Amino acid sequence: MGNVMITDKNGKMVTVDRTWEFYKGSDGKLRIILHHSSLPYNPAP
Repeated sequence: MGNVMITDKNGKMVTVDRTWEFYKGSDGKLRIILHHSSLPYNPAP
């Protein structure tokens, strides 16, 4: 869980909140079992 800074095609930096959860299966492979991305909460003034 954390923030990722992404640059759009116009060079503007955008912060995105991200959550990932991984699970290692009995076959040894790592799998994503949860993913969520959203813009941070920004209340209207």
